[in-house]
Amino acid sequence: MAQNNIDIFLNAPLDALLPSKVVASFINRSVSWLNCKAVSGGGIQYTKFGNRRLYKKQDVLNWFEKHSQKVNSTSEYMKGAENDR
Repeated sequence: MAQNNIDIFLNAPLDALLPSKVVASFINRSVSWLNCKAVSGGGIQYTKFGNRRLYKKQDVLNWFEKHSQKVNSTSEYMKGAENDR
């Protein structure tokens, strides 16, 4: 199921509005994590439609870029660089 959601994310156009479960699979977080960040801040910008949160693919990619660290080996990884869990 998670791979299906990742495929949905990857195949969606940049302006697509995606449900939480698809976004959560792509960023390797839980839907609960997304819900918590929607309340406390620090999460991905979303659009509220009724009782649903929908995430624009481009916003997810922007968030991912900002909150990830590019390295060539694990020795370059700075502990605590990603403090979003």
